[in-house]
Formats: sequence, C-alpha cells, structure tokens
Amino acid sequence: KLPYEIDGIVLKVNSLSLQDRLGMVSRSPRWAVAVKFAPTQATTVIEDIVIGVGRTGVLTPVAVMKPVQVGGVTVSRATLHNEDEIAKKDVRIGDTVIVQRAGDVIPEVVKVVEGRRTGKETPFRMPVTCPVCGSKVVRLEGEVAHRCIDLACPAQIRENIIHFASRGGMDIEGLGDKIVSQLLDAGLIRDPADLYDIAKGQLLDLERFADKSADNLIQAIARSKQPPLDRLLFALGIRHVGEYVAKILARKFGSVEKIEAASQEELTAIEGIGPTLAESIYRFFHEPHNLKILRKLERAGVRPFAEKHATS
Repeated sequence: KLPYEIDGIVLKVNSLSLQDRLGMVSRSPRWAVAVKFAPTQATTVIEDIVIGVGRTGVLTPVAVMKPVQVGGVTVSRATLHNEDEIAKKDVRIGDTVIVQRAGDVIPEVVKVVEGRRTGKETPFRMPVTCPVCGSKVVRLEGEVAHRCIDLACPAQIRENIIHFASRGGMDIEGLGDKIVSQLLDAGLIRDPADLYDIAKGQLLDLERFADKSADNLIQAIARSKQPPLDRLLFALGIRHVGEYVAKILARKFGSVEKIEAASQEELTAIEGIGPTLAESIYRFFHEPHNLKILRKLERAGVRPFAEKHATS
C-alpha cells in the first residue's frame, strides 16, 4: 500500500533492553532481520558467455543476453559465477533462460527453460589460458574458482588499482575505471604505487583532461597519502581481508611493519581471524611483488596513521 517501490522490510525487536541483551554479531544486530520480497523475473536468450578477470585473478563467466526489462531495469549481462554453477544449471550458449535481479540489484540466471531448446545450443568450457594475458589458468584443490596465476596480468593490475582507489580504500576522488584504463594504456602506471609519481603535465597529454581536471586528480592523489591504516590494508586487496578484518588488524598491530613481522601463529591467535585468513595475510606480506609495492608507497610518502588504541 506504500506509494513507492520497496524491495522488502526490516523486522526489529521493539525493546531497547532486549536489543542490548541480544547484542551484535560482527556487522549486524541479532535483534533485526531483513525480509525480502520475491524478485521480479523475466525470460531472455543467452547470446554468448564471456570471461571477466578480477583483481585476484579469478575468471568469472558472464552471460551476454538479449536485453530484457527486469524490475524496471534493462538487463543484458549476468554473472554465472563459476564452472560448477554453469554445470549445475546446465547453461548453454543459445539457451532461453529465466533471469532476476538478486536482492533486486544483481542480475542472475535462475534456470534454463529446457522446453525451448532447439538442439543448436552450445555447451561452455572454461578456458585453459587467461583471455587477457594468455597465462596458464589453474583451479586449486578445494576451490570452485579458476584463476590466472600471473601477477602481471593487465586485467588483475587494472582491477587492483581500481580497488586501491575506491571509496572503501584510499578514496581517491575522480579516479574511476575509465581514468585508470587511460593511465595504464598511456604507460603512466603499472601498480597502485605509481599513482603517486604522476605529474600534472602527463595528465594534460591525455584525452578529456584539462587544466582544472588534472589539478583535481593530482590533489586527490596527494590527499590520500595519509590514510587510516585500516583503509590502506583494505586498499591493498589482500585476499579475504575486507573492511572489518582490516580494522581488526589495524587495531591489533598499529602499523604495516608490525603486520609484516607477525608470524602465522600470531595472526591465527587474533579473535576473528582463522587459519585460512591468517595464511592469506602472512603470504601477502611475504610475497616479493607485494613488498616491492609497499616500499614504493613508503618512498612516495604514503604514511598511514595508526589507530590510537592499537596494541603491540
């Protein structure tokens, strides 16, 4: 009966004292729960399946579909997640499928309409080499993801820099996807640390950059040189380390140097950090490529400030 669209409601315990007793988990209260309405669905055809390469090297198959309206939004692409998901739903190029927007936001393929098959549909196979850099693709034991294992893969570098500059990371205003691609194509950057060496004159040589826009970007990059430690840790793109874990690390150690010096056992002993996460953090800070970037950031004048309540 509301005069506007909503995607669901939140049910809450209507007592402050009971809310206090129920408490919180890491990022949400125990005294509230979101209830979503069933998403709107539509039918369309998968015209192709292409591969995207993310910042951690994960290859993600994406369905390219005949554009269709779903909940007031035109949808033409949807992630298929991984090879196992494609096999489970038996999705093929040319299939007629039912799509929806998960949480009324992210497009997803719900299922194949098998009755509409003509026999001309083509099964999809994951590539054995990266479609961007041509390096070997591997699937590690126990994982569903296929990965490009080349740290120098241009797709990984691009996504890493975009993540580094994002609002949750170093928050470099004006440094979006297209600008990052421009800087990479011009050979001005090869990793996040190179951002701090860019000169205004170099930007003025690029398309769409005028005096004011070049000034704005240089200033935004300069402003990011003194971030909170947790933002830098998140920006580095350490596998499994989101904003919440980054805060835990910042409060516990107070500096990048102390995290570098921490043993895997010390990391595992921290509440909220299990063995898998501890191994990921330890490996990141012992990878020569990553250490090289950290030293470059230091030389560029990037000085994260420690949490006041950090412990040694």
